[in-house]
Amino acid sequence: MKLRSGALGGLAAIVALVLTGIVYNLLPVRGSDHQDSPTTVARPGADITDVFVYPAASPSNVVLQMDVDPLLAPGGPTTTAALDPQVLYQFKIAHGAPGVEDTVIQFLPTGAGTGQSINVYGPFKPTTTGTTNTVGTPVGSVPFNATGGVTLSNGLKVFIGPRSDPFFFDLFAFFKFLPDRNYKTPGTSAPAGTPFSFNFTPTEIAANPAFASCLVGTPTDALSSNHFNVLSIVVEAPRSLIAPSTGSSKINVWATTSTTTGS
Repeated sequence: MKLRSGALGGLAAIVALVLTGIVYNLLPVRGSDHQDSPTTVARPGADITDVFVYPAASPSNVVLQMDVDPLLAPGGPTTTAALDPQVLYQFKIAHGAPGVEDTVIQFLPTGAGTGQSINVYGPFKPTTTGTTNTVGTPVGSVPFNATGGVTLSNGLKVFIGPRSDPFFFDLFAFFKFLPDRNYKTPGTSAPAGTPFSFNFTPTEIAANPAFASCLVGTPTDALSSNHFNVLSIVVEAPRSLIAPSTGSSKINVWATTSTTTGS
């Protein structure tokens, strides 16, 4: 789970929707990562790699993005990957103080494989918060990997499908000094561990001579250089749907994935 916050102008209030009785449980995660535990390796469709909030082309809109299913190699693994139909995907929003969501946008796939459709719920005020969640009333559905996205009746524009992993990470250098990952990407292997090392600048080394023996070099983005992909859930939302009508103009956004069993 990764927290991102942003400032939005206060506009229309959120309208609560009627909820159904399906309850999902989520396992807490301390930070964004790729394949960070046996649980996420076993269920890659629930493995959140990153969460982003950024301006849309229209100043009246904002974009929320959640990336899941990391380290999809080009070709077959990318073209056959789809969301996990047993997983509820959520953007959670807290207005003002962070910590407890007061608004959610939910996504629940129907069917397996790239022919699936994804029901979209919200934004709405949830009746349950934290690690137990109920599903709202759908505002529409979108087909998986619909080029250009789909605009729903409430103004949300949604795209869900494969995209290049935007995260920059020298993954293999990381493995050299901390080979603790359950590395599962076919066709590649993690390098053997070496003595603990970081890439310190000459100024840092001069101030701390003990750093002189550490690794110095140019980092390589292992994700882009190996053409790794992710599945992206991208929502362009009118700010009026998710911004507070009064009070603080700051929103705190995070994402969760959850199942009915919590596994």
